[in-house]
Amino acid sequence: MRIGDYLLASEPERALVLQVYDERYLDIEGIDEEIAREEVLSASVQGVTSDPTDMTTISTLIRDMHVLLCKARGTISNGRLSPRADWMPSRTSSAVSRLLVGELQKSVAAEGSRRIRLGTADSGSVFSINAESLDGRITVITGRKESGKSHLAKILLRGLLEHGAYSVVFDLNDEYGAVGLREDGTKTSEAGKVTVLRPGRDMRFSLSNVGLRSITNLLTHSLDMPGTSLREFVKIWQQLDERGELTLGSLETAIHQWRCNEFVRDALFARYHTIASSGLFTDREDQQFDLRGFFARSGAGGALVVSLSGVSPLNRRMVVELILSKVVDLLEHKKIPPLFLFAEEAHLYLKETYWEDLITRMRHFGVFTVFVTNQPDAIDQRIYRQVDNIFLYSFSNDADLSLVSQASMVDADTVRAIVRTLPPRNCLALGHSVMGLPVLLSVDPIDSPASGTTRRFFEDLVAVPTRGVTKPA
Repeated sequence: MRIGDYLLASEPERALVLQVYDERYLDIEGIDEEIAREEVLSASVQGVTSDPTDMTTISTLIRDMHVLLCKARGTISNGRLSPRADWMPSRTSSAVSRLLVGELQKSVAAEGSRRIRLGTADSGSVFSINAESLDGRITVITGRKESGKSHLAKILLRGLLEHGAYSVVFDLNDEYGAVGLREDGTKTSEAGKVTVLRPGRDMRFSLSNVGLRSITNLLTHSLDMPGTSLREFVKIWQQLDERGELTLGSLETAIHQWRCNEFVRDALFARYHTIASSGLFTDREDQQFDLRGFFARSGAGGALVVSLSGVSPLNRRMVVELILSKVVDLLEHKKIPPLFLFAEEAHLYLKETYWEDLITRMRHFGVFTVFVTNQPDAIDQRIYRQVDNIFLYSFSNDADLSLVSQASMVDADTVRAIVRTLPPRNCLALGHSVMGLPVLLSVDPIDSPASGTTRRFFEDLVAVPTRGVTKPA
């Protein structure tokens, strides 16, 4: 047995499901004195000790006995698992046996049949989740850096693509562009479903296509435009829209000619120049990105990967605001299908005012978010209260462990004992995806080119024997 495994304490009519969360030596009265006495005797007395009754062997067995500390996860009766754990099995007549995760899952009514393989559990048995367990849900993947969070996120993304789902990925480190490729460079069946665009280069918007609602959200949340100036901007926009002259040039001219307070005009000009200089907008039709058109062309699912690497923090917030606002607008009018949003380190580009929108309003319209972060305290507490799935990687920081323990769907003892010592690529799965039963799993390697890895100085050096000094390649 290992920490995280399951046991079954069976009686004739029912069985109690137990999960091991810690292990320690059997502690009985006088055992410490007995160990100390034998150590002193063995170190000080010379010669052969006669033990005709073989008491030393019995003493050794007792001292080596382990106690498995367990948590009750439910009761299996008539082959079905219920969360009730209000009884204790007999110490003498009950039979304790190993319970594999696969066998345990058979006792729970699973939702859906679209499987996404994540890795292995129970030291080798294949472990998968249903894609439906992510649908309509909020998911958090968290752990310390280089533990394998983005690796798992890419497995989930590829699995969703295999089942025809749509996704938008905010990619901070250029990690997701190769998710449709194999390690040898060949393409998978999902390669044609992945589109990588970089804001300001091959992703630009037109004012008319984005719409007033998205622009006002951008001005409010990203550029902090005061309400008085925003009202004047709306009037200018509506006037240009009625005349069919909604372009960057006409907007600048209209602001210049608009009759209003000078401070208001200055605020309008300041925001206009920020928008115009960002490179995110264009009046040329051949350079405009149409979000609705992207989903229309992706008939069997698709992933829009928005590469935010190298994009300035302000432009990063602006493009995220534009995309989210436009997505919600299209979903409200049922012009695009529901989608999954993968947000890497969302605290770097989402203001606090937007957290509640993501987990309430957007969720009901059809935006289901997967948060990936190595800073659990950066995620708003309102998200943790409504989270449906958590994949926990290793944490060694007590503050992080305390926060995640409070937010998780199981007791703090289990989280602290299991998560603290997890090796890389191993995680504790909690929530709806594992039907409320905590599962310790080893995540599979993904057959995809390495991307998003940390660039290191010494790996870039080639050993060239010149006076004993290594020269850069």
